[in-house]
Amino acid sequence: MKPRNPIDIGSALDALQRAGSLFRAGRYLEAAAVYQDIIRRRPRLPDVHNNLGVALKSAGHLADAVPCFRRAVRLKPDYVAAHVNLAAALEALGKPREGLEHRIDAWRLAPEDIDQRDALIAAMRRCPFDKPHAGARSVLAALFEREDIDRQALAGPAIRNWRAHPGIRRAVEAAAWGYPDGEPDSGFRPLTEFFPDDLALSALAWAVVVDLELEAAIVFTRRALLAEVAAGRSPKGDRRWLEALALQARAVEWVWPESEAETADIALLDARHRDPDPGSERALLRALYRPMESDPAADALRRDASMLRYGDASLWALLLRRSFLDTHAESRLQDDLPTLTAIADDVSARVRAQYEENPYPRWLSIDRRPPRGLAEHLTRILPGAPVDAIPEGPPRILVAGCGTGRHAIQTARRYQESSVLAIDLSRRSLAYAKRMARDIGVQNITFAQADLLALGRHAERFDLIESSGVLHHLGDPKSGWRALRGLLTPRGLMRIALYSRRARAGFDEVRAEVPTKAPMIQRVRAARRAVMALPDSHPARALVRTADFYAASGVRDALLHSHELTVDPLWIADALDELGLRFLGFELPDPGILALYRRHHPEDPAGLNLRAWDAVEAERPEIFLGMYQFWCRAA
Repeated sequence: MKPRNPIDIGSALDALQRAGSLFRAGRYLEAAAVYQDIIRRRPRLPDVHNNLGVALKSAGHLADAVPCFRRAVRLKPDYVAAHVNLAAALEALGKPREGLEHRIDAWRLAPEDIDQRDALIAAMRRCPFDKPHAGARSVLAALFEREDIDRQALAGPAIRNWRAHPGIRRAVEAAAWGYPDGEPDSGFRPLTEFFPDDLALSALAWAVVVDLELEAAIVFTRRALLAEVAAGRSPKGDRRWLEALALQARAVEWVWPESEAETADIALLDARHRDPDPGSERALLRALYRPMESDPAADALRRDASMLRYGDASLWALLLRRSFLDTHAESRLQDDLPTLTAIADDVSARVRAQYEENPYPRWLSIDRRPPRGLAEHLTRILPGAPVDAIPEGPPRILVAGCGTGRHAIQTARRYQESSVLAIDLSRRSLAYAKRMARDIGVQNITFAQADLLALGRHAERFDLIESSGVLHHLGDPKSGWRALRGLLTPRGLMRIALYSRRARAGFDEVRAEVPTKAPMIQRVRAARRAVMALPDSHPARALVRTADFYAASGVRDALLHSHELTVDPLWIADALDELGLRFLGFELPDPGILALYRRHHPEDPAGLNLRAWDAVEAERPEIFLGMYQFWCRAA
């Protein structure tokens, strides 16, 4: 049926221009009325239905906007913007699973659009997966095949989607029931008895899995397998499970609790080692408890590693490569690292010793995005902030305290034609960073050992200095910051990250439960046990939702550091004034944090008042659990 009084094209364009002007003026409902009039007279224009939905959503009428986006998609199934708008509206209405369908559609229509890919991954990370989702599974499998994506971001949704199967869910929940001090419930089955799902195996092989219930299932699985092997029986299940679990054990640095009986059984296996085959189930099971380099068959395993074919992507090859080839390469690279300064400060020496024992973090992949200019990046992450007069030309960048290089390598890849100097106290951490840069193919970065406190005599000056999670491990953070300030060009920028005093206020309660004289792995396990025993409302319990909690080096860095100081926004404001730096804004992981600030301080939409931030954080002390990460520049 044709609409009555159809509107001609010229009049329709005039009406669309009028609606657009009303929308830009913030008169959303008036714009919606114009769009509705156009639709009554020309009902098959998908753009108009989409625009009507945007206007209604902007006016706060989310439920009314959804049918508009649905009609736009029905009229034009390949309409990417309408799929995105419909997904966002459904997510805002508390329907993440339904919204995910349209995130998937948008990504499939524009697979090389990084923004669509990021939005899809974020949606999958939020989706509860109360039952398996075939579309998400297909997408995750495709994304795991790519080398330009941080697979850590994919692991959570991959595991949740897999364990949504009823039988797996029952087994995992039965394990969690008795973890960490008891025994699993009667419904528990070792994970190796399930079909070796490729997606779950990929997650275990390429990420630290942030899932306490699954950790319980892994711990009870390896315990059951060890008991079988110690009794002289062959463990049940597909070998690929053992390989993937061994890779996960290596990624988390064998942080899982271990009973005295398990320790004795591992010693028994070592004592009666007679394997003609170094790749035996015994060696794989042992790798769930100890580094493969310490296996009695290590020499034979090392030979197998040296004979791996180029391009062999099997789990076994990956385990051998990480255990022998990568560690050997890092040992050689460590010897060749230049030293820029001595490490004379006592605190710096203690911090160096910690990261020589536990390089942090042990990352496995990163996002590899097209490079940008420094000005473009700042405009994206600090909308509305005063970022004028950014230095032109290839930026010279210093990353002070680069650790194992994850952030430094991302920085080197991000900025067009940049040259990066990345320094750290720990040569072992730097060797890991240098190997990863080599493997990824990043060539515009130089790694060197140095104490940032002693860099004052360094002749080079930098357009950007980044120091993330470093200054609060100095004896005097302001002295270290002042040393870096002296290396900044006249209009240079700094990106700083510091621990929040309020966000970490509950951590001392955990530390009080940790023995001071025990071996470090025992102290780490005690700290984890103390966190697991906390009520959900305790601030330190939030650590359970972070990857740091699931790896030994992460727990040590977060809870058992050799030296740590915390600050607040008022301290930051005073330090900026003292150092002649101008605050440009926080780099926030969640836009909801800035929205919270704006509700309290609508007069400062860019969020530049640190004293106002102090008041907001006092009300919501958890918002900076992941550190204050902010930008500033020479005043």
